[in-house]
Amino acid sequence: MNSGLGMYVLVIYFIARILFSTIDQNFSILVFLIPNLGIMHFTASTVSIPSLNILICISLVKLVIKCRNIDISKWYLFFIIFIIFYEALHLFSYNLKSIFLLFSWIGAVLYAALYLIYSRNTYNHLNTIKYFLVGLVISILYGIVEFYQLYGSILNQNATIRFRGGAGDSNYFSMYIMVAMFSMLHLVIRGKGIGKNIFYPLLFVFFAGFGILSLSRMFILVVTITLMFLLLKLLLSLRKSKKLIQFIVMIIILTTILSFFYHEEILSLLDLLFSRFTNYINDPDALTSNRNIIAESYFTLMNSDWKLMVFGMGIQDYHIRSGVYLETHNILIELFVVWGLLGFIIFFLFLMVLTVFASSKKLRRTAFISWLPILAMGISYLSINALSNESFYLLLLFAIKNIYEYE
Repeated sequence: MNSGLGMYVLVIYFIARILFSTIDQNFSILVFLIPNLGIMHFTASTVSIPSLNILICISLVKLVIKCRNIDISKWYLFFIIFIIFYEALHLFSYNLKSIFLLFSWIGAVLYAALYLIYSRNTYNHLNTIKYFLVGLVISILYGIVEFYQLYGSILNQNATIRFRGGAGDSNYFSMYIMVAMFSMLHLVIRGKGIGKNIFYPLLFVFFAGFGILSLSRMFILVVTITLMFLLLKLLLSLRKSKKLIQFIVMIIILTTILSFFYHEEILSLLDLLFSRFTNYINDPDALTSNRNIIAESYFTLMNSDWKLMVFGMGIQDYHIRSGVYLETHNILIELFVVWGLLGFIIFFLFLMVLTVFASSKKLRRTAFISWLPILAMGISYLSINALSNESFYLLLLFAIKNIYEYE
């Protein structure tokens, strides 16, 4: 995959798919690639370029052509342009590389915003979920091959060696796992026969196993909290949740069977995961992977200039231009650093506008379970970066669509 020729052939293939597929299939293909961001890039003049960014821009051109005859609210367009303009105001402090990244970022925001409107009557969420699940399975298979090449096994006794699939980072990989697990419930509700009774529960357990293998503390915390909410909801509506209850019972049966045959490996893996909590309980820096030190550095920087505090320094390459050289690893701190205090208001309005215009259906009519993917994302992004990643806007749109398409 990482050989130059192989990657170029793969990128050309996906460009052809984007060009000759429908607008809705384009979005599914882009979502399919998100779990494989760590391997889907190529090098040009010593600069690593994610192929997803190129495909987003090509998809945007197609989408703009298609949207010429679609009625789009002027207020909606005005707000999206305002967000882009606000980020572009930081252009004066950017270098050439940051300017290039700015155009890539604008492409992702515009694509997500326009596709949200275009897809209101044409979108097939079931199909997009399947694309995402297949993309994640491919990411896991790549990670298995990589692990065997490096360590001779996918199990290890070192808490610093973490499974990351094709995502390039264990924390992002674990978040993709959670989004897949909870969006899969959409398929479970509509599944029939062997798919509903065996395949989906088995796939759920498969994903959960590799989520644990990522040794992500975030994964175990978010899944535990989210599943508690899910079980509580099911207990309060037993009659309406027969399919989900059957699904959970099947998961328990499969987990019990696997535990019987592989109990030593499972216990060893869980012990390794929980050691990431207990071994550093008296060392806050190690427990947070030095995130508290990074946060302190950024707060010191922001307090040094009122303009930075109010308007921020801009999203593109902020970690390099700030002199900290490490990203914030927290969406709230990232928002404060890149867009300042005004950024919290702008970003909140951005989320609200996307949610309101995503469907004619009212939020109060949506099911609780449909919110689980975006809930998992929201908690996960408290320990990873979001705004500077083009994939964030696609994943956000995917999660918002899940809210409205569940029923």
